Formats: sequence, C-alpha cells, structure tokens
Amino acid sequence: MARGAFRVGAIGTGGIFRNTHARGWRSIPNAEIVAVADIDAKRAAEVAEELGVEQVFTDYADLVKLDLDAVDVCTPNRVHTPAVLAALKAGKHVICEKPLAVTTAEVRQMGKLADKRGLTLMTAQHQRWTPAARAIKAWAKSGRLGHVYHARVFATRRAALPARAGFIDAALSGGGPCMDIGVHALDLCMWLMDFPTPVRVTGTSKTNFAKGRAIPGAWGDWDRKRFSVEDFAAGFVHFEDGATMTVEASWLSHQTEDHDMSCRLYGMKGGVSWPSTEYARVEGGQFVQGTLTCPERLDKAHTEEIKAFHKAVTGGKASPVPWTETIKVIAILEAIYESNRTGKEVDVKL
Repeated sequence: MARGAFRVGAIGTGGIFRNTHARGWRSIPNAEIVAVADIDAKRAAEVAEELGVEQVFTDYADLVKLDLDAVDVCTPNRVHTPAVLAALKAGKHVICEKPLAVTTAEVRQMGKLADKRGLTLMTAQHQRWTPAARAIKAWAKSGRLGHVYHARVFATRRAALPARAGFIDAALSGGGPCMDIGVHALDLCMWLMDFPTPVRVTGTSKTNFAKGRAIPGAWGDWDRKRFSVEDFAAGFVHFEDGATMTVEASWLSHQTEDHDMSCRLYGMKGGVSWPSTEYARVEGGQFVQGTLTCPERLDKAHTEEIKAFHKAVTGGKASPVPWTETIKVIAILEAIYESNRTGKEVDVKL
C-alpha cells in the first residue's frame, strides 16, 4: 500500500453501512470512501452527499471496476455472494456484513477465490470486538475456562421483528432470525470455544407469530403476505471434540426480556457468560465467582472491526474473521434448516 489513501468502495448504503461501517472507515486517517453503489439511487445519492463521495452507482459491477483497495459489502444477504465474487474477481480485498453467505457452498466459493487471488476476505462479526468478548477471550486463553464441553447460545427478541423486505423475504434474506441475529451469538460463542468442528445437528425452524397479530412488532408493521422465513429456530449441535451446544433464535416470543443476545460456556476448569462476563470456578476446593473486565481500550465494536480489517490488509496479515471459521457457523445454521425440512439429524460436511 505504497500510495497515499486506502481507497474503499461500498456496496449497499443502508443503515448498517450508513450508521456503523462508514463511521469506522472515517476513523482511519488514511482511509477514504471514494465510491458507493446501491440499487436505491436516491439513498445512494443521500449517503454520498453525507460522506462527500463523488462516485455513485446503481450497479456494483461499475463500482468494482474502479481503482480500489477494498470493497465493503452491506447488501441484503442474498446479494452478498454475487457482490463479493465480483469484487474478488476485480482484485479487491473484501469485508462483508454477516452472514457472509446463507449456504456453505457459497462461503466456500468465495473463500477459495480469495485464497487463490491472495486477497483478504473478512466476515463483519463485530461482536468479537465488544469489551465483554475480549475480556472472556483473554480469560479463556489464560487457562481458567478449560475445554468447553457444552455451550448455550441465545439470540431472542420479544417483539423486534425487522419489518423491511430484506429481512422477511427469503428471496432476499435466505432466512429469518437464525441468519439475522443467531449468526451473531453463534459466531461469538464459537470464537470463544476456539472454533470446534460441528459434525451433527438437529434443529427446528417455524413461523409461530409473524403471520398473525398475536405479538405486535416494536419496530413497526410488516407485510405478512411477503413474510417467508421463520420467526423462531432452535438447534442442538455435536462437535468433533465431544462438545455440545444448544442454539435459539427468535424475533417474536413471549419472554420477559426485550432482547437476549447471550451465550454461556461450561468448561472443565470454569464457566462464564457473555455479555455479563460473570464467571464461576473452583479454586482451593471452593467456588469463586466474579465479573471479568476488558484488558483493552476499545472503540465502538463496528469501528474496531473495520480497523482490524484495514490493519490486516495493509499489514499483509491473515483475515481477522477468516472464511474457514465462518463456514462452520453457516454450516450449523444451514443444518438447522435442513433438519427441520427432513425431520432428521443432519451430518455436517465442511
């Protein structure tokens, strides 16, 4: 990266880019967002004006032709794969919002191409850069957690169903809360467990409330005729190292909490919960417990993930969230859907 600015092009200018990724890029002194693309021409123009970007496109194929160092993909899920592949084929490093793809086949296709071209491909899993996650990771690395034999993962909401088509239409999203918020908590928990390999999954996914009006949405009404994904999913996972995990994800549920994005890890030397960072272990024959603190000074999580991507690209380092980790996350979510479809336990093949 000998020349001056680190040039970035953004594909998708919705809320995730406009409110979080753009802030991250602007926090890096030598990074410059030089182009944006969005099928919504009005929104693209508005964001470009906000950021002082001159080059605006409605077709990302035009954007990737530019002289860019990296492309930031923030589109609906189903557009991730074609947009990422187009950027990689054009020789650009890529950071892409979660989920990287909704099938393992697509993740593998992107990853193999990135590896072949010597390009950095990173899934934007910002929860890894929260203070709580960093505190638990450091504690686990110190040996106080030990081998995790079981974990519980929750990504549940009481009445917060995202009403936009990009979330509720399977043709755009590829899945409901499993792919939307389940991927966050699952990736974080897998990262804290050092990414064991999943081998078998049993799961269920269903639409309990989203087709009716029993639970009103806190984020506004949605098109029930267009709703074609689940509003609840759950799975039980077996890993190669003998560990097990339960996963639950929902947008609408009769629960006391507005949101429960959390996980709990049960290790042979201790146990810990995220994001509370509360831990318990036995020392000297007696239980001790407490709350962990983060050993780092961190910016907002989305900003930290953008910084990490930039540092990896400019320093020639490995991707902070490599596709070889992401494919394990997507394999579990994909298997939950497949198990629901077949009514059988699914063998995971990576």
